[in-house]
Amino acid sequence: MTEPGRMDLDITQEVRQYLLYLKEMGCTSAPLGEDAQHIVQKWGGEKQVTAGHETHLPEHDSLDAILSDLAHCRRCRLADSRKAVICGQGTAGADIMFIGPFPEPADADSGMPYSGETGQLLTRIIEAMGQSRQSVYICHAVKCRPPEERLPDRFEARACRIWLKRQIRAVSPKIICALGGFAAQNLLGTDEPISRLRGRFHDYEGIAVMPTHEPAYLLVHPKAKRAVWEDMKQVMARLTH
Repeated sequence: MTEPGRMDLDITQEVRQYLLYLKEMGCTSAPLGEDAQHIVQKWGGEKQVTAGHETHLPEHDSLDAILSDLAHCRRCRLADSRKAVICGQGTAGADIMFIGPFPEPADADSGMPYSGETGQLLTRIIEAMGQSRQSVYICHAVKCRPPEERLPDRFEARACRIWLKRQIRAVSPKIICALGGFAAQNLLGTDEPISRLRGRFHDYEGIAVMPTHEPAYLLVHPKAKRAVWEDMKQVMARLTH
């Protein structure tokens, strides 16, 4: 877990990084018009989402409300380069929630998570578990695809946690499957690699979390499918208890 003092330092560094980015873009001031005041009020009403810290969220939330709010999100610089905001697929009340890292090119084209070859593999895994894509909920930890094939930076990942937290509360799953190290680390607030996280349950605000390999990893390392299936068998057993 990240120490509180270290977490504050990380936040400070990330804010400094973003201010430098704005400066490079030519921004020299921030006049607080009505729109700006509204944004500041929203940020003030949403404490930073970090593992182990309470966050103020809408009292009555829904997936439709989250989708509507996401369309106008400008919490990080990905808003300037994104092709689409990929919210999620599924319905509230799903027993299992799958959380991947961030959208792939096919997702940005379709507007849905896991739309390409990795999505086909994930669908086969879900169906082998006796579920369907309609009976589970699928989303990403970061809702916009970064440009130039890069990973989301720490500021972008942190800025997006409010949406993930709202989705988890709106869906209220019994079990979360975190797909890959990025998603698992972002959700659990840890730096542990996926090789150490997978294979056992963790806790997120009272919800059981099973980290496992991401479908994209399985396409490159097919032998890891056996390990993923062992993880999914634990998930299925947990649901029946």
